[in-house]
Amino acid sequence: MVTVNALARWFSRLSFIDWPLLLAFGLPFGLYILTLAPTVYNLDSAELTTAAATGGLVRATGYPLYLLLGWLWPWLPVGDVGYRMNLFSAFNGALTVALASLILRRWRVGLWAAVGALGLLASAPFFWALSVIAEVYTLHTALMAGLILLLLRWADHPTSLRLALVALLTGLSLGNHVATVLLLPGCAWYVLTVNPRRALSPRALGPTLLAFGLGLSIYLYLPWRYSANPAFNYAGHYDATGAFVPLNLQTPQGLWWLVTGRSFAGQMWAYQGAELWIEISNYIVQLWRSFFAIGIGPGLMGLVLLLRRDWRLGGMLLLMFGFTAAFYIDYRVIDKDTMFLPTYLVWALWMGVGYQGVLDWIGSPGSSKWLAQTERWLFPGLIMAATMLAVGWNWRLADQSDDWSTRTRGEAILEELQPNALIFGWWQTVPIIEYLQLVEGQRPDVKAINRFLIAPEDMRRLIQRELTRRPVYTDGSPPDLPNVEVKQVGPVFRLMLDEVEYVGQPTSAPENSPLNSHFILSR
Repeated sequence: MVTVNALARWFSRLSFIDWPLLLAFGLPFGLYILTLAPTVYNLDSAELTTAAATGGLVRATGYPLYLLLGWLWPWLPVGDVGYRMNLFSAFNGALTVALASLILRRWRVGLWAAVGALGLLASAPFFWALSVIAEVYTLHTALMAGLILLLLRWADHPTSLRLALVALLTGLSLGNHVATVLLLPGCAWYVLTVNPRRALSPRALGPTLLAFGLGLSIYLYLPWRYSANPAFNYAGHYDATGAFVPLNLQTPQGLWWLVTGRSFAGQMWAYQGAELWIEISNYIVQLWRSFFAIGIGPGLMGLVLLLRRDWRLGGMLLLMFGFTAAFYIDYRVIDKDTMFLPTYLVWALWMGVGYQGVLDWIGSPGSSKWLAQTERWLFPGLIMAATMLAVGWNWRLADQSDDWSTRTRGEAILEELQPNALIFGWWQTVPIIEYLQLVEGQRPDVKAINRFLIAPEDMRRLIQRELTRRPVYTDGSPPDLPNVEVKQVGPVFRLMLDEVEYVGQPTSAPENSPLNSHFILSR
């Protein structure tokens, strides 16, 4: 029988739990699990999932920290590998919110102000959507929040060890996403304005540079995996014979080319004049919608209050926000709306400070009794109502819990392909085929080539060469080739020579052949 004393001891143990922090992680994590994509998702998500699960390599900028952590994460015994990698994003999204709550706590932002700010961050459409599929961005924001916390801790007591920890996490964060470089001006500003003498002393510089190099050493994962000749490799290109020519990541030139994103150099700083103003306007509208309009005023108020309270700290966040927003506003890619998450984090922190400023004004000694009652009852109610309204409104935009379309499409394509087929496809086709092949063992006889990795002329020459040897397919927009007939078969197109009957591999495999050994992991 449980005694009163035993219950008292049990509750006393529970009192050591940081309940606000636990809820700051648990509530968004629960939300993301409810709306999590149930299996592998499309486009970059399928590429990252396959690379992480198989120890493979991806395009620029390499993302070695994500790939290494992603290789460990799928060992979780839940769902298929695609689901597990989606869950990794959910964990990092919730971790971002939890770390942001610790930042606001350090700034003496109360519970309700923090709930109002972080509730809108967690339910912002793009932040939510990228927390339910496999992507690198929520890990990026989690590392960013951790970096801000370490900088605040260093400012409390500027020691060489604490600055070295900042440098270590900065290096690791660069190993996840090179966009961390956009945060460095803010970090440098804060360190050099808080205590430049301590930061630049020889006693601090040595450990700091050593720790930074240790963090950056995560990039050694890329040449190590290159040496293993992984089955999945997007760091390279296909030639006209269909052979994959990998980028040599064991040379400084090859590694630097990948890490610096040279293949995307043409998309950087791409807008001018009226086009640039349109992109700026689009970002303002995106920010307005992301924080449900309600968060814009408090965010601006928090920006001003933080600058007035601590110009060093306020300047750091403003530089982080400004450099990130400016770069991606002027970046010409179709999916850049998903890349502004670091600015969302900064805006949510400003919102928390702004909300707290409103509460402090309401509760000031000179305020009326009615205002005091407003602080006690009405304001928390409004915050909860706004958060719940944002969750309800954005649910339909972010919910992927019933989206099996990527797996369904991939399996439908493989079902249509004849044995020993060659298929050329874009991002919505080839990464999911390679996931089903390399992660789940389906149809190893098929060769899939991403059209992003082969020059158009080389693809035409390869098709002409292979048409007499094997079945050839594309997922749409086949190249203009003479004497080639195009026939749609299910979701893909079969290419055949006019009036030439294909003679090659048998159209069906023996019943016990590995070609028929398809399987799907338990969902």
